[in-house]
Amino acid sequence: MEHLRRAWAEIDLDKLGDNLTSLEELARGTQICCVVKANAYGHDDISIARFLESRGISFFAVSNVKEALTLRENGVKGEILVLGYTPYEYASELADNDILQAAVSVGYARNMSRAASEKGVTVKLHLAVDTGMGRIGEQAEDAPAAAAEAAKLPNIVLDGIFTHFASADSYDEDDIAYTEHQKELFFAAADSIRAHMPLRHAHCLNSAGGTYRHDSRSSLVRFGIMLYGLTPDRSLTLPVKLSPVMELKAAVSYVKSLPAGKFISYGRTYRTDHDTLIATVPIGYADGYPRSLSGKGYVLINGRRAPITGRICMDQLMCDVTDIPGVEEGTEVTLIGTDGSECITADDIAALTDTIGYEIVCGISKRVPRVIRHGGRTIAIREYY
Repeated sequence: MEHLRRAWAEIDLDKLGDNLTSLEELARGTQICCVVKANAYGHDDISIARFLESRGISFFAVSNVKEALTLRENGVKGEILVLGYTPYEYASELADNDILQAAVSVGYARNMSRAASEKGVTVKLHLAVDTGMGRIGEQAEDAPAAAAEAAKLPNIVLDGIFTHFASADSYDEDDIAYTEHQKELFFAAADSIRAHMPLRHAHCLNSAGGTYRHDSRSSLVRFGIMLYGLTPDRSLTLPVKLSPVMELKAAVSYVKSLPAGKFISYGRTYRTDHDTLIATVPIGYADGYPRSLSGKGYVLINGRRAPITGRICMDQLMCDVTDIPGVEEGTEVTLIGTDGSECITADDIAALTDTIGYEIVCGISKRVPRVIRHGGRTIAIREYY
């Protein structure tokens, strides 16, 4: 692994398996759809999907057709639903690879029907229903008529409908009521549709919905962020134990001793006020480590916290290791993960940078290799370039 001694992300499939077991309890018999969009939230979609399939998962969701095709090209056999927009010219790819496609509207279904007819293929659609997210989909009151039209279109199979909750990850009474209102709008539409035609799927449960607002009427529960050991909202208490699947690491590239009065990094925002031992770590915002942690974040070295000094650069950061013995070139640095009794989670970083854990893990760039581990050993190294 010497070529990795810059920065790398370790992906622990054992923890992923443990998380899946916990989520199966929450699903209460409802089929699980594992969301592996955005490179499995930064965790490596190919390795994650293959492992989940080996654990019995047969339904996946992605954001675009390219992600779906990547899974197919790498041997994933289960059903795949594209949740986002796909241009009509990909009708053949959708059909030939048995990929389900979200229809953002009945107008989209019409256009996909024309494209599929021209190419002599049949495309399976899940019609989006807008129950209050305001993103994609027919309004709930219009969904029955839209579904009836879509189902009659040539070279189209209406396989399902779906909606997305806006605030299921909240204990606020108004948010709870809003989520329940979304559910009732959706299932009223589903009942109306099913009175006139078969509908294999009607699903509404995301991670938070499946955890806090479970409803057996939903044919799928779409678990995303919780698969990877993060919370839908860091203020929430989870009813099951989950473990972060990713650890982000690097290695010290240089250690130097500076006297008081020396500036560190761009803008001279940090000045030493005593004799200071500074370690340079070759990871920065181009790797997805947030620049907004400058001057307030910390990393873990030899089981101790090392505060970040000065501004984080594109490819490097500096930290104070004055009080940490044994730091030298090559010493391992943990930016997300556990070292001794200390731990930094993506949610911790999100709290410091006023964002969400999703953005932190999804933001780890593709120049950071993913080291895939299972059974206590490295089984693959995914390098994207």
